[in-house]
Amino acid sequence: MPGAPRTFYLVRQANAAVRSRLERCLRDTNITISQYTVMSQLASRNALSSAKLARMNHVSPQTMNELVVGLAGRGLVERQEDTDNRRILLVSLTEEGRSTLKECDRLVDKLEENFFAGFSSTDLENFRKALQETAAGEKALNTD
Repeated sequence: MPGAPRTFYLVRQANAAVRSRLERCLRDTNITISQYTVMSQLASRNALSSAKLARMNHVSPQTMNELVVGLAGRGLVERQEDTDNRRILLVSLTEEGRSTLKECDRLVDKLEENFFAGFSSTDLENFRKALQETAAGEKALNTD
C-alpha cells in the first residue's frame, strides 16, 4: 500500500487520541488513566497482588507499588495479607474506591458514547471483537 499509513501507525494515533481524551475526562476526579485501569481491574477481580497487577499492566513491580501506595494513601484501595501466603499483600478497592470508580465509569461511558458516535452498533461490535482478538493474540505470544 504505497502512500497509505501503516496499520501500526494508525493504531498508535488512535491510542494517542484515546489517552488524550481519557486524561481530560478524568482530570476533575484526580484519577490518572493508570489508576483508573487498576481500579477497574480490582473491581472485576476482587483482590490481586501488586505483582499480578504489574504483569497485567506491563509495568515493573516498583512502578505498580508506587501506584498502589498512592491509591492507598487516598483511601481508594487497601492491602491485606494473603491468607495462603503472608508474604503477599492483596490489593482491593475500598468503599471510597468503589464510589470513585463508579463516578469515573460514568464519565468514561459518556466519553465512549461520544467518541464512537459515528460507529453503527454492528461496526462497534466488530471493532471491539477485532481489538479483543488482537489483545488475545499478543497475550498468547507472551506466554510462550
